Amino acid sequence: MAERLAPEVRRERILDTALAIIDAEGHRGLSMAEVARRCGMSAPGVMHYFPDLPTLLVALVRRRDERDTAGFVAALPPTADARTVLDAIVANIVARPRAAQLFAMVGADALDPAHPGHEYFRDRADRLAAQLATWLGDQDHDRARRVFAAMDGLQAHFLRDPEHFDLIGQWRAMADALLGPRT
Repeated sequence: MAERLAPEVRRERILDTALAIIDAEGHRGLSMAEVARRCGMSAPGVMHYFPDLPTLLVALVRRRDERDTAGFVAALPPTADARTVLDAIVANIVARPRAAQLFAMVGADALDPAHPGHEYFRDRADRLAAQLATWLGDQDHDRARRVFAAMDGLQAHFLRDPEHFDLIGQWRAMADALLGPRT
């Protein structure tokens, strides 16, 4: 007999289980049926919370974003400047490539306006650019958008060939060009 759980607890269990699968096997190893099996549920039961795999993947990206942001912000010194924050983001990509790959793949799929994550990724990009622009004193957000575009491109190169692409070194060179040399 299935364990009786409150809906929010069951939803959290689904997300935790799916993240564990991704951490161990990558996002290509994820299926609704496998998540259901590992949660002791039926696939339709999982689909009650997440109607399809793209919706589940977006929920996983959101969850990781929330967790990473909370942990990330707590680990930064209160006086951290924009460059320190951006350097830490790049270090996090190197430390957690599976999470970065999930983000990049779901973000690429979400380029389609019909994708369930399209608005989330668009709003996230706008929100982060606005925040970075404030730190940089960038009134029209152009420099902030260039910084994030550079980070996205460097991340893609790193994810394609992590053994041979020095993301941290390449980021430092790009950041020096966009933000000025680190003092």
